Amino acid sequence: MIRQTAGALRAHAAKLVLTGFLALPMAAAVLWPVDPSVERRELAPAAGRPQNIEEALAWPAKAEAWVNDHFGWRPQMVTGFARLRYALFERFPTTRIVAGSDDRLFLVAHDAQGERYKALVACGWQFDRRARVLNDLNRFERTMRARGIPGKLLVVPSAPAVYREQMPAWAAERCDPDKVPMAGLLKAPELSPAARSLVYFPLHEMRAMRERVTLFPKNFFHWGNAGAGAVAALAEQHFWRRGLETGTPINLVARDTPSDVGFMFPGIERNAMVEHADFAGSTITPCYGPDCFPEIKPIMDKLYLIGRYVNSAPGLGPRLVLVTDSFGYNALPMFARYHREVVLVGTNALESLSQGELARLRALLFVPGSDDEVLFLYHDATVLANRIDIDFNMLFPEGK
Repeated sequence: MIRQTAGALRAHAAKLVLTGFLALPMAAAVLWPVDPSVERRELAPAAGRPQNIEEALAWPAKAEAWVNDHFGWRPQMVTGFARLRYALFERFPTTRIVAGSDDRLFLVAHDAQGERYKALVACGWQFDRRARVLNDLNRFERTMRARGIPGKLLVVPSAPAVYREQMPAWAAERCDPDKVPMAGLLKAPELSPAARSLVYFPLHEMRAMRERVTLFPKNFFHWGNAGAGAVAALAEQHFWRRGLETGTPINLVARDTPSDVGFMFPGIERNAMVEHADFAGSTITPCYGPDCFPEIKPIMDKLYLIGRYVNSAPGLGPRLVLVTDSFGYNALPMFARYHREVVLVGTNALESLSQGELARLRALLFVPGSDDEVLFLYHDATVLANRIDIDFNMLFPEGK
């Protein structure tokens, strides 16, 4: 009888221990909520109380999604699994990144839920928008001419086209510098000569200097200040015949910097030496953020990529207006060498502005009769995804 009682107690104790272990993750989820910044995505929301039969039927799936995303110690498990997989197989826990040779990484998709390898459209991967992009380029010229804006278009070749030889073989064969879509579009007979004269796509120039200039740090999607500075010099010469003797060279300081796509593989450290602009002792006064534009600060508060750099050196070019995608962040300081003022506005959040706010933004950027120079700067993949059409529908709506 005593033995039976002891056995029963041990069985109950084992059940309690097992239940306790199973309850620990839920307790951890309550005591230490999951930090969504680890995975840089929107976590599944709580299911809530169903209000009708449809919501009741959908509730189990929603509840399961919430539990999966908020399970105790999930961040530690995610980073631990990523480290283990990388250590064993040198594989990243995402389909958005592929590893090339010489430790170089390539971003091949911007959206984990979207089409795989979509970012390789710059190499021609499933590119099917030829007519639409040609229309965008012709529209660019027509809009600039109709509105009296001296706009130019700099299309920045992205890393897959520049460092083709370091890509995996299956991708490299699709990225011939002479056959990438942008090169073909600029030769197309449907592109008007006037439009062609406004566009600069310096792929061969960048490939020629890649051994002596770090155009794209090895573990980065975006370029660094060194690459942006080299291309800024090319663009200044190409568009405005402005030479390297203009202004004072910007000092660059190399620092060990975490990858700008590191959030896609939490737990794996892939830093790179990146050259950053250093304006100490220079004639350039940098300013980044909404406070740089007190005249329309409430509007600029809605745009997260904005800046204004002023250069007091003599003999510089006029104000430069940069309208860009995310590649403008590192381009802004490097163009400041050549101009008395550079104003940057990124277009990624233009849809957050009302029509009235867009009108005030246009008035700041595009001043009739001024000597301003205007440069639209996009990387090749966004141009091939009809970014010009998207942005121009907001910046330059018909009749406004």
